[in-house]
Amino acid sequence: MSSVNPRVLLLTGGPIHDWESCAPIVEKILTNRFDVTHTHDIADLSRLASGDFAAVVVLYTRLELTDDQLNTVETFVKNGGGFVALHGTAAFKEQQKLAEFIGCRFASHGAIFDFQVRPTDEAHPVVARTDTFKVTDELYLVDTFADFDTFAVAHWQGKDHPMGYQRNIGNGKLLFLANGHDARAFNNPNVQRMVERATRVACGETFDTKITAGVLGYGGAFNMGKQHAEAINAQLGMETVAVCDLDPTRTAQAKEELGDHIQTWNDPEAFFSESDFDLSIQILPHNIHAEYCIKASNAGKHVVTEKPFCITLDEADQMLAAANASGKMLSAYHNRRWDNDFLCMLDIIRRNEIGKVFRIDAASSSYGPPRDWWRSRKEISGGTMYDWGAHYCDWLLNMMNKPIEHVVGDFQNHKWQQSTNEDYTFALIRFADGTTATLEQGSLAAIHRGGFRILGSDGGLQNSGPHQPVTFKRNSPSGMLESVIEPKGPKTSNSYYQNVANHLIMGEELVVKATEARRAIGVIHLAEESSKQGGKPLVLPGEDKYAETCNYLTPWH
Repeated sequence: MSSVNPRVLLLTGGPIHDWESCAPIVEKILTNRFDVTHTHDIADLSRLASGDFAAVVVLYTRLELTDDQLNTVETFVKNGGGFVALHGTAAFKEQQKLAEFIGCRFASHGAIFDFQVRPTDEAHPVVARTDTFKVTDELYLVDTFADFDTFAVAHWQGKDHPMGYQRNIGNGKLLFLANGHDARAFNNPNVQRMVERATRVACGETFDTKITAGVLGYGGAFNMGKQHAEAINAQLGMETVAVCDLDPTRTAQAKEELGDHIQTWNDPEAFFSESDFDLSIQILPHNIHAEYCIKASNAGKHVVTEKPFCITLDEADQMLAAANASGKMLSAYHNRRWDNDFLCMLDIIRRNEIGKVFRIDAASSSYGPPRDWWRSRKEISGGTMYDWGAHYCDWLLNMMNKPIEHVVGDFQNHKWQQSTNEDYTFALIRFADGTTATLEQGSLAAIHRGGFRILGSDGGLQNSGPHQPVTFKRNSPSGMLESVIEPKGPKTSNSYYQNVANHLIMGEELVVKATEARRAIGVIHLAEESSKQGGKPLVLPGEDKYAETCNYLTPWH
């Protein structure tokens, strides 16, 4: 894509539908990537003849064009321009010429309800790497008047109905998206992404980049090498092509599991210098995450490292510096941001259904000697809080979503001397507005704690661990109401690598940013340092420096 944003004409209006509420949302969607000229005057379509615009996006119910106006639009598209028709822009009853141009005419719709939009052409860029999603909207039923390529449908009364399609007209492209009756539909992130992508396609963008990946560390624990490789291979436009492991039996296993085409190395230095791939996946012991992420960045690779990101803040800053110098992506594999129970609780918090969240308590603790392996050795693992604690810290920072004032820690050893990790670890995080969160991890809790307790001014949430039911309490005029929610959606998801692919191939926002992974490590690292200093409150450096790039600090309340 050119460094200069394509110029797009946005036409909104019409006698029906709540276009006044929808138009600013559509404009905001487009402004992220385009130079938008927004008008409510149909006569401004004449400006397309100037050659100044790459595409026109229309959200205009009962659009009526004169023959001259329609001819201007058709000529614009035939000459290479783009036309994106949203929802009510579908032609209405008597507008036969417009129906033949757009390709459809509105027939009917039922009441607004929840329904599923299902991608049908995974290769089409508007829906590439998009799962079936739910939307609250009118389900438009249309009569068709031209051939088009459908890329998304909704099923209704035994039939699939087009929710998105493309027509090629001369040298240009016309795309129709059926969703968009009101603000609820346009606030759906999947609908927003389809609007932006449809406009990019209309402007002539192509997305044929292929991202190749090399996996460093194919060890047998949890089959993580195989899991990462297969998750990458499941994404359109991504492929695992190389594997490196110090153990030749593991690289042989990689060929058996992934195919003989996989190139293998048993020397990391040769892996970076001799192989040819774009994205380095680091599945290594925690204490060498930083070293090999920096090596990968210096070799000009994009980098994904398993969690935890690293062990110390100094390591994190060195990793960020190397990635910034290379101009390549750096991210941590916080795939559990897509866990169904976490998304359920996060959605309730974001919808303000329990009021202001003032306290979160997170824990994963038990009683018993740790397993005898490298994750129990502090010099390799970093310590007790660096395993599940990295996930829990990432979760709670997303839920709180505000600057940190200070961190206090309590790390103790009492019993399990066969392990060099701590028996018990505790962190207290105080945020800038006075709200607090705690994180407890350990193997010396005879009274077990697990999962989340979240307190808000109008209610609370609780669960006992990943993928477990969520107890939801909220205050009402009739007293405290309680319900138990079974989290919906799969327990595991390829959403992390879907996003990485969308970022690298389509330039879309990276969800798990390196600055966020640094922040989670910062909490864990400072908690231990605080404990060493008798519980002294410690300030996390870099809060101001990274605020603009850290989703943790992007207000949504």
